[in-house]
Parts: sequence; structure tokens; C-alpha cells
Amino acid sequence: MKNIVIAAGYATRLGELTKNFPKPLLKIGENTILERMLDDIDRIPEIDEHIIITNHKFASIFEDWKKDLHYSKPITIVDDGTETNDTRLGAVCDLLFAMDKLHIDDDLLVVAADNLLFFSFQEFVDFAREKGTSCIMCHEQPSIEKLQRTGVVELDENYRVLGMEEKPQVPKSHWAVPPFYIYQKKDLDLVRHSVENGCGKDAPGNLAHYMVEHTTMHAWPMSAGRFDIGSLDTYYEACELAKQGKINIIMEKIELNNKTIFVTGAAGFIGSNLVKRLFKDVKGATIIGIDNMNDYYDVALKEYRLNELNTAVTEGSTWKFVKGDIADKQTIDSIFEEYKPQLVVNLAAQAGVRYSITNPDAYIQSNMIGFYNILEACRHNPVEHLVYASSSSVYGGNKKVPFSTDDRVDNPVSLYAATKKSNELFAHCYSKLYDIPTTGLRFFTVYGPAGRPDMAYFGFTNKLLKGETIQIFNYGNCRRDFTYVDDIVEGVYRVMQGAPERKKGEDGLPIPPYAVYNIGGGQPENLLDFVQILQEELVRAGVLPADFDFEAHKELVAMQPGDVPTTYADATALERDFGFTPKITLREGLRAFAQWYKAFYCK
Repeated sequence: MKNIVIAAGYATRLGELTKNFPKPLLKIGENTILERMLDDIDRIPEIDEHIIITNHKFASIFEDWKKDLHYSKPITIVDDGTETNDTRLGAVCDLLFAMDKLHIDDDLLVVAADNLLFFSFQEFVDFAREKGTSCIMCHEQPSIEKLQRTGVVELDENYRVLGMEEKPQVPKSHWAVPPFYIYQKKDLDLVRHSVENGCGKDAPGNLAHYMVEHTTMHAWPMSAGRFDIGSLDTYYEACELAKQGKINIIMEKIELNNKTIFVTGAAGFIGSNLVKRLFKDVKGATIIGIDNMNDYYDVALKEYRLNELNTAVTEGSTWKFVKGDIADKQTIDSIFEEYKPQLVVNLAAQAGVRYSITNPDAYIQSNMIGFYNILEACRHNPVEHLVYASSSSVYGGNKKVPFSTDDRVDNPVSLYAATKKSNELFAHCYSKLYDIPTTGLRFFTVYGPAGRPDMAYFGFTNKLLKGETIQIFNYGNCRRDFTYVDDIVEGVYRVMQGAPERKKGEDGLPIPPYAVYNIGGGQPENLLDFVQILQEELVRAGVLPADFDFEAHKELVAMQPGDVPTTYADATALERDFGFTPKITLREGLRAFAQWYKAFYCK
């Protein structure tokens, strides 16, 4: 297999930086953009040569650059003979030019040279080998505007491409296509035919579109994200991320199939939904769940979730539930000793900001002692990855919005927030001292069917059904970044598979394999708008009558101690590293909740 690097463009959007210099050779930190890509691709056994196609203006620069390189596979620079942007051949014609000049008759990995990646191309090559077809990559993209600037594919359940559009005005799916392709040897004639049939010489997406119509292709859903260096702003942003050590790594790919996974808080709202997802998508896994089944809210709801799990176990999966408390060290140690989990997802916690004002002991026990017990168990029984729930409440009264994981979070306004911040500090310490890969996830206002009754949407529904008045805090001047539970679970599922890389620093100690991400929709809703949508969906589902007098059941009140006026997630890091942003709208989510509530409570 040949690695074909398309690098003949003039990158006019980067101004003076690339006026007389190729964009792929710009440095991001210590290495060039292209070197960061080749460092990964060179390790793929199937690759036997790197072929870099460039223009006549830059060919000598590439030749000088490669003199000091020491890759295991040879590098060939192909000069396409063009000298100006006006005369350039275009990406597709450049590919055809190299194929003819070098008499290439082999499988091809074709890549654009201006991307930083957070996954290994080996996964893409393995996927193509498994499918036995030419392949493209894809990732979910909720933004219609962004989809209109890229290729979009429709897929079946096996990721076979059913159709593809390049830069559609009305996208038919949310699967966007980045510029990375594998073309099998048997399909190379289609490259020639595509140009002969006028599919477009410049956009690789047009070639892929043509091939989809003439041969079977599959699309690999990227396991992590990418960073497109498409402008001066993105280039400088990448340089800054490199300084912070956030762009130097490729995530360590964690295979979930046939693994033992320990999920704490398994009867909880997020935990139960995650276990369901693992049953559905992970083959041959042994999943150990623990929950103390306390009465912070209706235990019947937790038992309902457990019953759902017991009926959701798929063939080949093993499910073990332990009724116990993570604050009990002996219980945790015995689980690790007996089952030896390879991945741990810690979702057990005493939740609730307001409850922490009156019941602080519960938070110290579960959120601090409990998490300490998990960390100690991971220390003495090494795991591949520990993922744990933090919270958006760590941002406290942060005035800057949206909230970024780069913001200082040293001023919590509730004990709950303080315990969650302590979890992040504990995790960093254990990552540094014991080389445990840890990832904390700051969840933003999670909601959905079978959720927590103490959350506003659930509590409001209960009170309205009883004819009671609901209190809307801060006189309705609060905004919340509501995140549907399926989006939270999708984020957790992806993060589980990408552990921070383990490597040593100059002091010989581990550079902490530690990360923190926000998971939030990035679209904060005003509480009054939220209540309006909720009431409309409750009426639509038949939970409340159409003539219900909502205005008579609302009371605007002052802010409560420990609460904050706004939560608003900057989730760009999650999209960058894992190719995912939450996409379910508030109305879609509240509609699902209302339908579930009707079926569960209004029988």
C-alpha cells in the first residue's frame, strides 16, 4: 500500500505564512504538520512508501526537508510541474499524475496534508481490510452550516455508503467526510474515469462521490477527532494547544470488546444508560456494576433501571451487579481482586447542589472517600483507562462564557462543586505518580427519560401533575446548557476508547496521562423558554390536559444558595479529540421524557 500525500496547494487562506512556503511544513510546536501525520502512518506495516505530491514551486523545499528525516519507509517527492495557483492541476489530477508517473498499481491511502489527527490510521487500514472495499472516513457533524462545506454520506447499519453529496445545501445525513481515503487496486481505473467523465479535478470529495456510484464503498466512523489547519486562526490555535501539551498526542486506542468494565453508579441515570449502550455495542464484555441504591430519590426508579438492564443483556455479554457503596474500601478491593477490570467508569456520586447544603456528610463519603477508594484500587490493580464524572458546577460563578476547561475553577460555590473539583485534583495526582490514564468529564445539566426526580424538568412535572406551584429561580433569569442523556452516553463511550497517552518526562516520571473535557450542548436555554417547551410537550404527550393553566402554577423566586445563573459548555475539545458534539435538541429530549413519563406514571 502506498501513502499518497496531497500537498500541492498554495494555502492562500494562511496569507504570508504560505505565500512562498508549503503549509504541510509549517511547525506546530516541535514538529511540522506533515511529520505529525507521517509519524503515525510510517508505523503501519501495510505501507511501503510515502509519496508526497507537490508543485514545482515547493518541490525543492520538500526535497531539502526530507534529507534529515529517518522514517522506516522511503519518501518520494513528486513535482507536478505547476508554479502558480492559477495553473495548479487540482487534487484529483495530482493523484492521477503521480499514479501515471510512478506506474502505481497498488492499494492507496490518500491523505490531505493539513490536518492534525487524534487517532491512528492503522484503525482505518484495519477497517478497510475487514470490509474488503475502498473506503472513506466519516464523523458525525450536527452543524448544518459545517455540513454544507464538506462531503456528506448516507450509510446503512454496516457503514456501507448508500450515497454521497459534496457540499450539499440540504444534507441528507449528519455524517461528514474528511479528506482521507483508501482506494483498492481494483478501483484505480475509476480514478482515471472520474476525470474523463468530468467529476471535477480539484475536490477529492467529487472523486469519492463518483466512486460511490460505481463501486461498493464503506465509511469508517473516526474513533477520535481531527484539527483542520484551514486558516491563520486555526494555525495559531493549534500552536497554542501544542504549547499546552494538548495536541502532541494520539490517543491510546482502547478496544472495548471482550474486556471487563467496571461501572459505578450503575443503577443511576447516566450509569444505567451507559451499561445499556455497552450491552448494545460491545461484544463479549463482562460488565460489573455497583450501586448503593440509597433513598436520595425514589428507590423504585433505580430498581426500574436495574430491571431494564437485566433484560437488556445481550448474547455473549456478562452482567454482574453488586449492591454496595464505593465508600466501602473492602467492597471495592474485593471487586477488583475478583474481576480485575480493565476499564473503570466512575459515575457513582452524591448528586445535587442544594442537597449538599443540608447533608454535607453524604458528599464527603461518596464523592471523596469513594473516589479515593477507586483510585487506590486502580493503583494496585492497573487499568487501561479510568473515566470519571466531574460536573459543570466546578465553574462556580464564572463570568466568562462559554466555560472552557482552560478556565480557572478555584472558587466553587457549593460543597458538591468542591468535591467534584477535588476528584480532578486526585486524578491528576494519581496519573502523575502511578501512570494511571484518567479522563474527567464535566457534565452539563443532564436530562432525559427515567432521570433524577430532583432535576428541574422532572420535579416541575411531578408538581404540575399534583396541581402544585413550581418555583423558577432567579426570577427566570437563569440559563442552563441542557444535555440529553444519550449525548452524554455517546461522549462517555467515545472517551472510554481514547485514553491519554502514557509517556515519560525529562525527570523520568510519567507525564500525567490526564485529561478533562466538557460534555454539553453549547446552546444554553433560558429557564422560561425551557419551561415553555416542557409544558408544550407534557400536553402533547397527554401528561397534562390541553387547558391546563400554567401561568397560575408558576412562581418566580430569588436565586438559591449554591446555584449559579448560567452554565454554558465550550465542548470544542471534545469535538477536536473525539469527533463528537451533542446534537439532540431540547425539544426532542423533553418530548422523549414526556412520553416516558406518561407511560411510567400515568398508567
